[in-house]
Amino acid sequence: MNAYATKLSLEGARRALAELERRNFALSHAAGALSFDAVTAAPPGNRAARSETIGYLGEAQLELVNSAEGIRLLDFLAEHMDELTEPERRSVRLLRRSGDILRAVSLEEYLSFRKLANEASNAWSRANESGGFSLLEPWLGRLFFAARHIARAAAPDAGEYDFWLDFNEEGLTEARCAEFFAGIEERTAGLIERASRAEPPDMAVLGYRVSPLRQQRIAHFNMDALGVDRGRCRLAVSDHAFTAAFSRYDVRICTRYLPESWTTSLYGVMHECGHALYELNTAASLQFTPLAAGASVGVHESQSRLYENMIGRSLAWTEFIWPVLTENIPELAEHTPRELFRAANAFRRTPLRTEADEFTYCRHIILRFELERALFAGEISVHDAPAMWDELSEKLLGVRPRGDSEGILQDPHWASGQLGYFPAYAFGTVAAAQLYGRICAETGAAGALAAGDLRPVNGWLREHIWQYGALYPPRELLRRTLGGALDAGVYADYLADKLREVYGE
Repeated sequence: MNAYATKLSLEGARRALAELERRNFALSHAAGALSFDAVTAAPPGNRAARSETIGYLGEAQLELVNSAEGIRLLDFLAEHMDELTEPERRSVRLLRRSGDILRAVSLEEYLSFRKLANEASNAWSRANESGGFSLLEPWLGRLFFAARHIARAAAPDAGEYDFWLDFNEEGLTEARCAEFFAGIEERTAGLIERASRAEPPDMAVLGYRVSPLRQQRIAHFNMDALGVDRGRCRLAVSDHAFTAAFSRYDVRICTRYLPESWTTSLYGVMHECGHALYELNTAASLQFTPLAAGASVGVHESQSRLYENMIGRSLAWTEFIWPVLTENIPELAEHTPRELFRAANAFRRTPLRTEADEFTYCRHIILRFELERALFAGEISVHDAPAMWDELSEKLLGVRPRGDSEGILQDPHWASGQLGYFPAYAFGTVAAAQLYGRICAETGAAGALAAGDLRPVNGWLREHIWQYGALYPPRELLRRTLGGALDAGVYADYLADKLREVYGE
């Protein structure tokens, strides 16, 4: 890089930062596009060549920040923070944060960890298909061992679990999680008990077989109605629903169409639209920098769950899309929007997180948190993890998995190296309720929703969340937006209202 002169000037360093950001974006964009192609269109035989290319791109991206030149540049800028713009200061902090691990362990060691996670992911796929945890156990054991080693090296004064929680959600700690989850349990236990005793609604409305083509028509209608710009966002099909955002100019949504479970795509697409809208509306001035993305997993999840649950599962939205649903699913003409609303929001005991109702969703996350903290603390071994999972399922969810595929093998996150990742899902779920409460209080969103008008919701979120991308740390962004900390009481009030709407209680 020409900008990395022997003697750095402030202006030269700022130009070098901009160049580093552009190169970082380009490498990330290329690797992301290949990864997206892998799960949507590429033939299976492409795997070896693709892995080689993605590995090279990833290594080049790591070296950008962790080369002698990169470290020198970022250290220099860190000494001149007061002379930088706010976006530059945040970009420097994020780039330095991304290199924290490699300041503690060698590049070879970290790449070995990522390779181990890739091999563990492949083992998870085989284990999930066979339902046998023993196929994953040795890989998962090695992953947790390596993760604990990295944490001790990178943050010797912090707990091992704290390191990985913060790695995934800036500022998150085990103590904060424990306090937060205790508050959720205290405020929702009675609601869950009431929901479990209520007379269940008729679920027949969910049982019709719907072809993928008809589900796709419904999905496209919802994307348009929610305000997703399909000139910059496309819908694809994959085995798992997810959103891939390369920039505000190119966002991809993936869904799966299950003929025997048509609401999986209905609500799944709305969930992914929340992610997409966030990325599509980050400020143009932040593009091609580390700031042109959501603030965190938790903030992102607050958007997706707001669109899936507060909007998608509301009676008002159900009534709005009813003509489109009955046009594509003629059998629904025998039912009413309220029947679908009640069935889609009904309490149900399930061991599967992706099928959880709103009343018990956070308990699925608490289960994973308790297991993770026990593994990092060395209280249990990976060999004992399936048994603890089953015991926690029975305790928290009131149902025992029928096998490992319904239990510890249901999520691929740990096998892919995403340790300390799950708690952010619960933080996002609680934040979604608070955000929607603020939106309804400050705009005419509730009335507009019945007419399918999302402008009040989208406009408010664009002003308070979306445009800022990653400019602020997640906790600060939510505090600025909500006027205070996350409040499990607000979330419990939301669930109490839902309980009354669904069951009349």
